[in-house]
Amino acid sequence: MTEQPPPEENRQDRSIPDGADIAHVLRTATVQKDRDFAAVFRTQHKQASAAGWDFLADLFDFHFTPRDAGQPFRPMLIMDGRRSMIPDDLSDHQLDRLAASLPEVDDAEYRARVGDVLWLRRRDATAARDAVMCYIASGQRLEDPDHWVPAIERYERAVRLARQIEPKGELPGRVLAHLEQRVLHYQGQDPLYFSLKALKLLEEFRYGDFSVLADIAGKIAATASASGGLDRARSHYAIQSKLLRRAGRTQEAEDVMCALAETFITEAEAQESAGSFVGAHHFWQKAVQAFSDRSSLRSRIPELRARLAAAGRKTLAEMKSASTGEVDISAEVEASQSLLRGRPWDDAFFQLAIMTPLIDVEKLREATIERMREFPLAPLIKGDVFDYAGRKIAVRPAIGSGDAKQEEQAIEGFMDEQARVHRHFTVHAILAPAIRVMRDEHPIDGDAIELVIKDSALVPEHHLSLFVKGVRAGFQFDFSTALHLLVPQVENGLRHVLEHSGVVPRNIDADGVEDVWLLGRILDHEKLREILDEDMLYELRTLMAGRLGPNLRNSIAHGLLNESALNGEMGFYLWWVIVRLICLLTPGLAAFVERHRRIES
Repeated sequence: MTEQPPPEENRQDRSIPDGADIAHVLRTATVQKDRDFAAVFRTQHKQASAAGWDFLADLFDFHFTPRDAGQPFRPMLIMDGRRSMIPDDLSDHQLDRLAASLPEVDDAEYRARVGDVLWLRRRDATAARDAVMCYIASGQRLEDPDHWVPAIERYERAVRLARQIEPKGELPGRVLAHLEQRVLHYQGQDPLYFSLKALKLLEEFRYGDFSVLADIAGKIAATASASGGLDRARSHYAIQSKLLRRAGRTQEAEDVMCALAETFITEAEAQESAGSFVGAHHFWQKAVQAFSDRSSLRSRIPELRARLAAAGRKTLAEMKSASTGEVDISAEVEASQSLLRGRPWDDAFFQLAIMTPLIDVEKLREATIERMREFPLAPLIKGDVFDYAGRKIAVRPAIGSGDAKQEEQAIEGFMDEQARVHRHFTVHAILAPAIRVMRDEHPIDGDAIELVIKDSALVPEHHLSLFVKGVRAGFQFDFSTALHLLVPQVENGLRHVLEHSGVVPRNIDADGVEDVWLLGRILDHEKLREILDEDMLYELRTLMAGRLGPNLRNSIAHGLLNESALNGEMGFYLWWVIVRLICLLTPGLAAFVERHRRIES
């Protein structure tokens, strides 16, 4: 891995083996595609004393993205501000050595990769033309309808590269003619998606007998639909419609799109029959979108929306937390209760506030990244995020897009999943048992609570009674009432803290009209970072305003949650975080900590 982006002076100018040595290794290994080449070259690097094999391994371990004509080779790995090698990292000496190896290596896959890199870095048209033909040859060698991706990737790169070299020349036509011939060869009998991808490329570049190609796509769609393969059917219906429009058969193209829309209803009903309302909700949503796009079907949208809403209501009942079996938490329960038994009220209150740490953000991130490495397939799949009402409110991106912002969002999404586990344990093993002891030993009324929070810097003048009512409601396990009171008061209280630190947390326009800052901007202000640590800010941000997290602040503000949802473990945990925040800004907590420090010493 290299720093992103790697500075010129820090690039490793690794030498490259001679072309004859490379050709010998490839003939001996009888490998066929880039990742196999990378593995062979790494093995050679471990065994041979000559340098440069590791460089070749990195060269053939690029993330191949042929759909992107301008950047077909991306880093295989991006993490923690570093990335693996890309073509821009190669030095002039390395490019010279690669070019010199071509006359001695006749392997199509090798020549395609090296010629492509020489085109990207030096605009070497001769090497690029050779790369196009080698991509076709490599694709033919790899072509297998049951393992269709490697071949079609090489065909796609061949046509996109050919278009770059000769936008109006004969080379793109040679590649496209080969693609059309392969589609006609299979006549819709290939079992997966080879023909589909080839048809998409032919349609995109406007090449071939569109009527014939459309009929082949329709044949595949009908066969897939009849066998229950509705996703495959939809893909082929979509390309069939485009090809029909290319052929001038516009009404048939519209009929095909209507048939595609109907498949979502078929699949939604099948999911409901199987008892999966999460799946049904997804397909009803897709049906509404598809019917909205077809004027002839729009009259049926109200019926579809009603079925979407019904599935959404049943979605939450279906969702269950994954479990690896019962966990014995009796030791943690006893420990938390023993901390509070026999304590005076104020000591018990402050002990509750600090009896367990908040989530350590740095450790959570490290653990999350380590888990993603341990289970690398899950991060490659994007995830839907639902709120407590069963509405889809966000999508956690997948890892591997190459987009740094999306990669970070994906990590944050997986961090939130890990945070939920921590919060679940904290509520059941520590907080709930502790509060039961406090309820048994103390009359928890408004006066008792006012005594311990009245001096908090979070509580503005004349707002104390609302904080008292909210904290008291939590001790009664009425977190719905507690959070409706405390969440807006905490947001205002944080503005109050900033004001006392010399920050004006509002915008004033030219007419003197004031708009107060909302929670996101408040939590991001550097002054608040000086007052509260990163762990508290993470808890507040993810619990109250994180799109991929519980997002309780916004859900409460818009009335999206019912009483049962707010009285769950996330509501309980947020209430405790708020109690802790209130206490952190009181002199009483500091005095409590100092007393116990002296006792322990």
